[in-house]
Amino acid sequence: MNIPEMLKGLINLGFTQRGIAVRIGTTQPTINRAINGAGVRYELGKAIENLYVEESKVERLKSA
Repeated sequence: MNIPEMLKGLINLGFTQRGIAVRIGTTQPTINRAINGAGVRYELGKAIENLYVEESKVERLKSA
């Protein structure tokens, strides 16, 4: 799964672009650019991945 897909997944879970940005320490415009396919720094990509994994686990637990 790539960064834009993870970000779209987080939005489907109810996050806003701003909410994602706050959680990972960046700006909303950066998140918007990443959703649209712009490259991101490694550290930011890992932060997005970690948030996605964490929130996906929470969602799966809620659904169980």
